[in-house]
Amino acid sequence: MSQIKKVSRKQLSEMSGREVMRIAFIAYRKLFGYMKPYKGRFAMGAVFGVLAGLFNAVMIVGFQIIFTVVLPGSASHKQHVPFLGEVDPTEWVVKHLPFMHTLDQKAKEKEKEKEKEKTNPEAGSAAAPTGAAAANGTTAPASAPVDGAATTATASSPTPAATVAPATAPGAADTAKPEVKRKVTLPVVVFFAALIPLLLFIRGMLTYFSNYCLLWVGNQVLYDLRNDTFASLLRQSIGFYSRAKTGELIQIVFNQARIAQQNVVTLAQDLIQRPVAILSIFVTLLIYEPFFTISSLIVFPLCIGPVMAVGRKVRKAGAKEEEEAGRIMVTMHETFAGIRLVKSHAREKYEMGRFDRAAKKMQELIMRWSKALEIIGPIVEAVAALGIAAGLVYAWQRGIEAHTFLIICMALTQIYPHAKALSRIQLLMQKTVVATTSLFEIMEMKPDIEDAPNAEKLSRVRGEIKLNNVAFTYKKEDKKKGGFKKATNRPAVQNVTLDLKPGNFYALVGPSGSGKSTLFSLLLRFYDPDKGYITLDGHDIRRVTQDSLRDNIGVVSQDTFLFHDTIEENIRYGRLDATQEEIIEAATKAHAHEFIMQQEQKYDTMCGDTGSKLSGGQRQRITIARAILRNAPILLLDEATSAMDSEGEKIIQEALHNLIEGRTVIAIAHRLSTILEANQIIVMEHGEVSDMGTHAELLQRCELYQRLYHLQFKSGRVAPDEAVADVNLDEPYETDAIEAAES
Repeated sequence: MSQIKKVSRKQLSEMSGREVMRIAFIAYRKLFGYMKPYKGRFAMGAVFGVLAGLFNAVMIVGFQIIFTVVLPGSASHKQHVPFLGEVDPTEWVVKHLPFMHTLDQKAKEKEKEKEKEKTNPEAGSAAAPTGAAAANGTTAPASAPVDGAATTATASSPTPAATVAPATAPGAADTAKPEVKRKVTLPVVVFFAALIPLLLFIRGMLTYFSNYCLLWVGNQVLYDLRNDTFASLLRQSIGFYSRAKTGELIQIVFNQARIAQQNVVTLAQDLIQRPVAILSIFVTLLIYEPFFTISSLIVFPLCIGPVMAVGRKVRKAGAKEEEEAGRIMVTMHETFAGIRLVKSHAREKYEMGRFDRAAKKMQELIMRWSKALEIIGPIVEAVAALGIAAGLVYAWQRGIEAHTFLIICMALTQIYPHAKALSRIQLLMQKTVVATTSLFEIMEMKPDIEDAPNAEKLSRVRGEIKLNNVAFTYKKEDKKKGGFKKATNRPAVQNVTLDLKPGNFYALVGPSGSGKSTLFSLLLRFYDPDKGYITLDGHDIRRVTQDSLRDNIGVVSQDTFLFHDTIEENIRYGRLDATQEEIIEAATKAHAHEFIMQQEQKYDTMCGDTGSKLSGGQRQRITIARAILRNAPILLLDEATSAMDSEGEKIIQEALHNLIEGRTVIAIAHRLSTILEANQIIVMEHGEVSDMGTHAELLQRCELYQRLYHLQFKSGRVAPDEAVADVNLDEPYETDAIEAAES
């Protein structure tokens, strides 16, 4: 049994917060375990993320310096900069940067020249009226002489200025006060203004490197998750696939792995960068304005309320999304796999209706999920805006300068995106838990059939097969109690004892559902017998590896399957290291080389999906060529000639003659030509061996064989090459058992 069970969103929505956290902890622990091989790159991403978060404090300090230097009336000799103390930014830049010193000096010289051009004409015009007034013996107006006297006195001697116009001293002092402040030149302003995009670029690049490293790790995790999930699915036995839906398995491997990877990367980014950014901003703001910063903390608990309220609605809204997604995948897979049936019954509109209903329902669920998810942002921002409004009133009362308040507000607004991202962690966690539990349930699922701990690897066998009192019953999943239970009270096979000699041809005959296909499944060890055992050259097949067992068995089935690949690659599937010459030789023995060479691309011709571009007989011959190339000592022919016409059967029979030579062959036979080739005929009924012998012997003593012979071959009066297909005697015993297990 697997250690982690799949949890649907519906189940998650009904759980308490404590249960959700417990399951999330298990899921994330396993998921983060996939990051261990890439911990170096993950650490780099974490470091860059921390630096990006800390750089927010640098940006606040930088903006404070820039605004104070550049904005009119704010530039003073020294500023109190957090972490640096009293600093004169303009003097430091001009002193330590030679090119700035040169540009600053040039700018000052140009400004002095402009001032001289402005002040010299004014001084001349002011002196003329004063002289004229003195010559005439009149007193100049109070305003003109005072300015002129003050200007002249400032240039030459301070004593006359104080004597001539003592009443204007306060005014003179007021006009002199701004001159105490440092004059900032245009190059200095441009330099500090250019720091704004530079700071933003540095933070952006730190964030980029962090995201790149984490996304790289995430893609590697996605690769590993998909590979491990697919490998686990391939390890499962045939019984698992009789219960599972192929569309849902595809969805788990493709979609659920992607969701888990995306959300774990987002979570890592949020947990690394967001808290550091918030903390660095808060520490910097505490230095600027402690009371205001601490008061703003009251706002954040208010932001949590909407998140908690929306969180449960989101869980309920997404409860059925996974189910609908699985239904869409199942519908698509079934429609494409059975497209011939859909077309032949003109059921395109019906299938479109199935797909449309599932897609529309999923669309509604996604919109409900997205609406609940996105509403959190405006709610958080609206609540946060209350804090800024209250802060504005506080700034008015305290007399905080505009540029300082602007810096504080900018810093606070930088906190809210990080806080909003952290508020979504709970919702992302829900989706991740659903996806992760689906993946790890499959990864940790033990196959029904496993190799024994000390399983022996078989070499090439002679082909001696023995079944000793074998019994087997198909099982189905017990959803109430867990585990499995019998699908039917009647065994699929029972009391089967056979001794099959190497190199002989055995034909299995019997009505539909008599256990013939089940025997093949047991020989291939798709299932283990409930009772008895099967040996191959004296080796219990439960004590040998599955790969080595199946390497010794070739299978040719009536239901041929070809991959959407070339003819050459489909034949090579029998033995992956085969050369092209060996493939051509196998195709020639299977009488497939002739029609292959007639194809436009010859051996490079694409077979189409499940071999749809080839006829049934051509697909059959390629399958035989694949079995010839495999060269296994045991061959299972599963009704290999039951769907051929007389001409096609003759070609197939010639190909089979080449295939069965020197091998132990067991064939599920429906045609007289196949039966007459057999050394021994095994008659089965109700899962038991009814009789065994040659054709002549069974006609004399076996009533069931006589009945089958007379029904199928028209009382023996028809030649073997005119034999008709198998007649279903309406004894669907084995078929019902399999269908019950699948349900």
